Amino acid sequence: MSNELEFIRGVDKLHAFYTENVRMLAHAYDLSDEQAARVLENFDFRNVARSILRPPRVDVLDERPNGLI
Repeated sequence: MSNELEFIRGVDKLHAFYTENVRMLAHAYDLSDEQAARVLENFDFRNVARSILRPPRVDVLDERPNGLI
């Protein structure tokens, strides 16, 4: 069971990292989180559209998922 739990924790961190990168990309294009979520929803990126509207869960400058960079 511990392997599965560690796997879920890793996926959770990776998803949070990915979400923050999408949020930063939206801001680079001068889109608010709400505008970016609408665009993403229109192109069927529903999970990330919902995720970027939630408060950040990681600091992408300080915490990186295991195995990345």
